[in-house]
Amino acid sequence: MTRAEGRIAIRLPERRRAPETVVAHLGPTNSGKTHDALTFLAEQGRGVYAGPLRMLAQEAHRRLGALLGADKVGLVTGEERVNDEAPILCCTVEMAPDSGDVLVLDEVQWADDEERGAAWTELLLAGEYRHVRLLGALDALPLVRRAFPEAELRVHERMLPLEFVGARQLRALTPGTVVVAFSRKAVLALAGEVNRLHPDRVAVLYGAMPLGSRREEIDRFLSGAAEVCVATDVLGHGVNLPCETLLFAETTKFDGESRRNLLPWELAQIAGRAGRFGLVERGHVGVLVGVPWASADPEIVESALEPHVELPEGHRGYRIVDEARIGPRLGDLGIEEARHLDAALAAWHRVATREWARESWLAVESLQPIRGRLAVVERHLRERGRQLGLEDTWRLVNAPIDPDGAELLGIFALAIAGDRAQRPFLQFLLDTSRLRDCSLAEAEEAGRVASILRWFALQYPGIGGVTIERAAALEQAAAERVVRRLAVEVREGKLGRCRSCGRTCPPWYPLCERCARTGRR
Repeated sequence: MTRAEGRIAIRLPERRRAPETVVAHLGPTNSGKTHDALTFLAEQGRGVYAGPLRMLAQEAHRRLGALLGADKVGLVTGEERVNDEAPILCCTVEMAPDSGDVLVLDEVQWADDEERGAAWTELLLAGEYRHVRLLGALDALPLVRRAFPEAELRVHERMLPLEFVGARQLRALTPGTVVVAFSRKAVLALAGEVNRLHPDRVAVLYGAMPLGSRREEIDRFLSGAAEVCVATDVLGHGVNLPCETLLFAETTKFDGESRRNLLPWELAQIAGRAGRFGLVERGHVGVLVGVPWASADPEIVESALEPHVELPEGHRGYRIVDEARIGPRLGDLGIEEARHLDAALAAWHRVATREWARESWLAVESLQPIRGRLAVVERHLRERGRQLGLEDTWRLVNAPIDPDGAELLGIFALAIAGDRAQRPFLQFLLDTSRLRDCSLAEAEEAGRVASILRWFALQYPGIGGVTIERAAALEQAAAERVVRRLAVEVREGKLGRCRSCGRTCPPWYPLCERCARTGRR
């Protein structure tokens, strides 16, 4: 055993007293489980909604605020604080308090996420709440039984059945249809094709859009201002967008390593958006045809509409979720200086893996993301001859930032350490005037940076001249610019068209096969 391993404390999160009630609301999308749990929270009048995404927390905040009044409900995420002393708080899971009256823990199957699952596990094992309401897919039943063997199970069925409608032509799209593809370029190209048939009546959704622009596009579609929406699988991750018909333009996606077929549970999660309760009798799901480069396998889609995996207690689902992830807390690492942090994390991972190998339902969270962010922070500090304390370093490396934004953490670290040379760059990032004539991609990037700056402003108010007001203004300006540029790009419809002859071509190539072969530009 190394010296670093000898300092490691391995301990499971543990609550002092059991909750009075635990109810698991499990079922597919559009089955009313969230409605029932939020109704209970509203009736109790005190507690927490905790979900995986900022947009889900915002949606719960709006719903509860409309029901109870804005003064009774607060919003706490990594990027914002609204009325955070309210009796009911809507949070992202990492920001949820560790105790309270009612806990509504959404998407409980995320406890098995290898990068964020530990936040769910912490609440499952140690949350000090009188009443616990767990929401998620029925696939998570094995996990729920391991965390709470005596939990009351309420299985929710879809309010509307799904009907497979086969292939639908691009030219025959009806109002209330959502078309799904699996990359930003594919979505923009499809939106351009749809716009030729439904001018200025197309909404667009994909992950790189700021939340404000997503909400505007969603509202356009729900109000009927847009007849068709073209979206990525962001639909299955926090976007509540019921539709009458959902068509897959693709059934494969690039997962960061290779292009693969979508898994049944992924398809089912997206397909579940079909069906507007009270407006139609059933949801319609199919595949889109009529676009040469877009190809969806109808058999894969149809087979995903019926659960086929045996679950406990006679139920059926799409997969078995029976593990929860455990991650380190700073106090577990046994160190006092930031320079020992990377070695301590590696040691914790080794010790935890050995310790919990005997636990059949606990798995160690991946530490690659946090160690990658730590490497960026350490490099910036080293290059400028600066140092940062352990707690500040730990806070930075646990920031809700994707790998693409990690370099900003280095800038933040230097600013916290007193390096005033970072201030001009941070002020440049906050300048909304630079968005006046920027491209769609530049506006998307500004929105992503604004979200990171909002987090930093809440953690370190005023450092480097970054304030929550200016970061919020940047995020709003970016969202507005994205909406304007989207309208132009969809109307022009250049993506997915050969830049030489104008024929349809895959959006990831500038030329069609014919022009590429003949050398035309």
